[in-house]
Amino acid sequence: MAQIIVPDNELNSFDLPPVCVVTGATQGVVWKKVKFAWYPRWVTVLILVNVLVMAIVAAILTKRVKGELPFTEEAYSAWRRGRIFFGLAITAAIGLLIGGAVALATDSPAVGVALLLLTFAVPIAVWFAFVKGKTVTCTRIADGSTSLNIPSEAAATQIRTHLTGGASRRPALASRMPA
Repeated sequence: MAQIIVPDNELNSFDLPPVCVVTGATQGVVWKKVKFAWYPRWVTVLILVNVLVMAIVAAILTKRVKGELPFTEEAYSAWRRGRIFFGLAITAAIGLLIGGAVALATDSPAVGVALLLLTFAVPIAVWFAFVKGKTVTCTRIADGSTSLNIPSEAAATQIRTHLTGGASRRPALASRMPA
């Protein structure tokens, strides 16, 4: 995964080059509306205190951004499908966990253990089948910019070059040489 940092006000079709963020393709690119939300990951530690406290702190600290990103139709469909299937897999895992606990409590240890193993196997299998290498994830929203992990290194390079106006991030060699 390649990381790009996009200013929040430049997350649109006017300010980004037409290169698919998933595949790196430049042909057949369409702009799709996206929404990202981010909160500091340390907030999850508060679950040890109380789930309600964690939810309240996460809601307060969550930052959101909307914009448009370039995708090919196939890549966008794969990204959306992966998000939906992974959400369903997490829901299924919760059901399997409850089913496994019930089976263990009713003297069906073989069924209970199988269901508990499926609790972990289903989300992992769905992640490898539908999510890995097809998702755009937000890693941080701060100081007017959004950090995104995108699958295509080629797209990341083009976007970085476009956002910096082709300027290199390294200082010029002449400026480092003594006078």
